[in-house]
Amino acid sequence: MIDNHSSKRNINLVIGLGKSGFWAAKYLRSINKRVIVWESKDGIEFLERKTALEELNIIVSLNKEFVFEEIQPFLKEIESVVVSPSIPYDHITIIELKKKGIKVIGEINVAWEILKDTNWIGITGTNGKTTVTHLLSHILCDTGLYAPFAGNIGTPLCKYAHSKKHEKIDWVVAELSSYQIEISPEVKPNIGIWTTFTEDHLERHKTLENYFNIKKSLLEKSDFRIYNYDDKNLRNHYSSLSRGVWITTSFDKSNFIHCDYWIDEQAYIVERGKKLFKLEHFSLKGMHNLQNLLLVIAAARKVGLSGKKIKDSLSNYKQLPHRMETIYKNNDLEIINDSKATNFDSSIAGISSIEGQIIIIAGGRLKGNEYSEWIKVLKKKVKCVFLFGESSKVLKMALINEGFKKNIFEFSELKELLNFVFHYLQNNRVGTLLFSPSCSSFDQFKNYEERGDYFKKLISEKLKVNKSIFCSSIIS
Repeated sequence: MIDNHSSKRNINLVIGLGKSGFWAAKYLRSINKRVIVWESKDGIEFLERKTALEELNIIVSLNKEFVFEEIQPFLKEIESVVVSPSIPYDHITIIELKKKGIKVIGEINVAWEILKDTNWIGITGTNGKTTVTHLLSHILCDTGLYAPFAGNIGTPLCKYAHSKKHEKIDWVVAELSSYQIEISPEVKPNIGIWTTFTEDHLERHKTLENYFNIKKSLLEKSDFRIYNYDDKNLRNHYSSLSRGVWITTSFDKSNFIHCDYWIDEQAYIVERGKKLFKLEHFSLKGMHNLQNLLLVIAAARKVGLSGKKIKDSLSNYKQLPHRMETIYKNNDLEIINDSKATNFDSSIAGISSIEGQIIIIAGGRLKGNEYSEWIKVLKKKVKCVFLFGESSKVLKMALINEGFKKNIFEFSELKELLNFVFHYLQNNRVGTLLFSPSCSSFDQFKNYEERGDYFKKLISEKLKVNKSIFCSSIIS
């Protein structure tokens, strides 16, 4: 029960008991705040977190909807409402709370209060931001700095705020989604990186302009800015974006006028016309990952690292799973898990990085209908398309209507689809089987990680059964 007799605003209401909500609640309690947590779902994971928080005298309610009428009885006692990034900023309850003068924030805001005097690198973009965040954190840590990756990936920032480790952090390397940027205007990084910009999340942000401006706001607040000149949408805004450093992978020398970092034809990383080091050990596939690399190098140089230190760190980098992840390879076939390809642009980048014959597995929940460029790439590079999930019928019709003349197979579920794929592989010579959903995972899975793990599990099972056909082993 809530004490309605106190007139003091000292209740911090946390909405959502995911990782970020859990650590926001723990941190707030550790600084002697009264904390209440509401979660709209239940399940073992939430029950375990509920138990852990209740031991700290935090009130936790599961199966509790975020409804203004439920908050109204203790409205005058609320200091802040900390909402999950999954809750839209125009949610009716948020609107009502703001009308009443209640502070509505996210987990990032909570952590910022204690971490704001630490150096921050904020990374945003439609695609590429996770790879940039992870690779940059690796390079900084490998050279002796304590630079954990956090935010939209990795560890919630409030976990660092809760730990004494925050006092030792040299750089916070934070991936920041548009949802997180939108609700945390006070976050002002020392270095801001914008990887790419394409249509995405319009179900949340309504217009492309609004989505663009949210991303742009992070860079405007950053002391030092790094942009990707290869991205046409960013390039088209070159003159209007706040001044910064630009990178390009193009050999077109006219681009060098606008850019500070590029790769020359002898594979040297070039910094403002001077060779920094020769690129020899970089395991990530595709031109898009060379863009990611240059963005990382530009940031690492701003931090103060030498070219030699950056080069040495690249040799022992291991990529994140679900991003053009080779899970099986022999002389005839490579199987790649790119479950992180949750939109068409990300899928195009992956397909474009592959040589030879490809069959692709795609499907899930559509995030938009801008698939014309994707289909153009499929027509050029893909031998056969396997579709599954909620979007399968729509994508099949789109492929047919846009003149895709090769085989299209449609299934409701991934397991059924892979049964047929392995039959197909016995009778057709193909260089690469690419799992590139091009859609979100939310029709059948909790997230793209769960989807990718399920794909890898099914492939592992299939390869054990089909040893006579595939004689190599799965890459762990």
